[in-house]
Amino acid sequence: MARLSVLLLLFLVPACGDAGIETPAPTTPTPPTPDIRVNAVTFSDETAAAGIGYQVVDVQMVASERELMAGGAAAGDFDGDDCVDLFVTRVDDTPILYKNLGNGTFMDVSVAAGLTAMTDVKSNGVACGDIDNDGDLDVYLSGISSPRNFLLINNGSAVFTEEGQARGAAVETVEQHFGYGVAMGDYDKDGYLDISVVDWGNTNVLSHSRLLRNLGAAMPGHFEDKTIDAGVDISQSVGTSPVPITNGSYAFSPRFTDLDNDGNLDLIMANDFQTSRLFWNKGDGTFEDGTVAAGVGSDENGMGSTVGDYNLDGLLDWFVTSIYDTQANRCTTLLCNWGASGNRLYKNEGNRIFSDATDAAGVRDGGWGWGASFFDMDNDSDLDLVMTNGIPFSPGLAPLSSPYRTDPMALWRNDEGTFTEVSTLSGVLDTQMGKGLLVFDFDKDGDLDIFVVNNGGTPVLYRNNGGNNWSWLRVKVIGTASNRDGIGARVSVVPTAGALPRVQEIDGGSNYLAQNERTAHFGLGENVAAAFSVDVAWPLGMPQAFTNLKANREYYVVENKGLVGDLDGNGTLDGDDATALALFIADAGMYMAMYPTVDADVIGDIDRDGDVDADDETALANLL
Repeated sequence: MARLSVLLLLFLVPACGDAGIETPAPTTPTPPTPDIRVNAVTFSDETAAAGIGYQVVDVQMVASERELMAGGAAAGDFDGDDCVDLFVTRVDDTPILYKNLGNGTFMDVSVAAGLTAMTDVKSNGVACGDIDNDGDLDVYLSGISSPRNFLLINNGSAVFTEEGQARGAAVETVEQHFGYGVAMGDYDKDGYLDISVVDWGNTNVLSHSRLLRNLGAAMPGHFEDKTIDAGVDISQSVGTSPVPITNGSYAFSPRFTDLDNDGNLDLIMANDFQTSRLFWNKGDGTFEDGTVAAGVGSDENGMGSTVGDYNLDGLLDWFVTSIYDTQANRCTTLLCNWGASGNRLYKNEGNRIFSDATDAAGVRDGGWGWGASFFDMDNDSDLDLVMTNGIPFSPGLAPLSSPYRTDPMALWRNDEGTFTEVSTLSGVLDTQMGKGLLVFDFDKDGDLDIFVVNNGGTPVLYRNNGGNNWSWLRVKVIGTASNRDGIGARVSVVPTAGALPRVQEIDGGSNYLAQNERTAHFGLGENVAAAFSVDVAWPLGMPQAFTNLKANREYYVVENKGLVGDLDGNGTLDGDDATALALFIADAGMYMAMYPTVDADVIGDIDRDGDVDADDETALANLL
């Protein structure tokens, strides 16, 4: 009953925005001539028009090198209005919560959210997730130049209270933290989200890179440190860089993900100085280091990280950003302690083995890389790739004169498993010092937009123009037995009969200090009216299958309950569901006699206002 009451909380809020509100028109000049081979898209800088403007840090005033690598953000619906908001971190000021108003703009609601009162919070990495399964998104922040991390508990209406110490999640020590990425996932499969948080440049005996286990049903949203017991202590990681790392933590981007398809979330980390790691989940609460045997970890300076099935073989691949520079005079062994051979794309071959597909795919050169994400920018049904980059310092050079300072962003279009660089053609032209990067559909128009956090500068919100010319489908999952966010669930979509499944994992990981929205977004291709099939495999619950879901719609799947709107429980949405909904409203007893296995109180509340009524009939008609 406790889980059911949590579930019903999700349906007590109105839909985001107003159907009559139009999204802002693109502000960029006439786009380049389209590439006729694909659905050509362009991106326009909508940052100012959307009402977003802040600076992560003043690079002239930073306390340490570590602050020059800072700048995080997370996308999530913090107030439950069905719009994706933005939570951003700052080194030298309090965090900011930007509320999505549903009309293409955002409002700074940090005061109302209680964030401006948190004057001791110096934050860098961020992840959001429902750690106590109460129906709202909480926030975990890694501290930088601070003695601890922070856990912000959501009261249900996007008002936060900091409870890191009280809940065992602060990782407080007498030393300064240099916190970076944060990831959430249920590694022990108890239905509650655990946390991996990492730090960089900590040479203490006890690293601040920790695995925090959620105490679960006994004390929801409280944590214990299981780093040593679980076998994921990286304080003694040994790298093979020009300056070997023999102790300390140089980690940037953790992520829980099931890379071997065994149903258990593994733990991967993109780390500096060839200390990146892959830990296989043994299914008993512990991990084993499989880095070398798997053929990963060759990235010389792992920074950002993203996971996705780029070649449509049903296996999740791993992309890691790094440093690329062919000009040897910029970096010699006398001046620097990093390699410069670029990014890595680790292609999953199955059986816990990966091959290096970096050059075959054409994604080695991304400058001095940081955040990255796989995403289908053009809805052609395969995953494209975007990354940001840049750094203000370089050995032997004056501050702010680094040759990497104005690295242009990289945007690669996926062309059947190889990638073509299209950033200039597509209008992704930012040359600031990008750090965190995430993708989300902020304007709810059916294509994915990009948000970039720039250290020492202002962020950029790129609006996708044209991606929604081709068909799409979005799936949101709501866990009941599994964690409420459904992190770790696999969503598979077959766009048309005979096509390969497109597989995505609901992700709570870190691209590099930043976290994408948790909605699974699938491009379906040109003029696809309905997806042939949609399947959801849950971390704990039974798989669920649906057929013939209309394109250009966003669907909710509730674990063990079904597809929201599927009132007759047959796995699709059609006119029979409208008839069944009308029957439930008119005579619930007769409905339950005809459909005893369908929970109409949940599945029928399509507008999520807490009851099933005529408004839901209108909402269902829109889905049909």
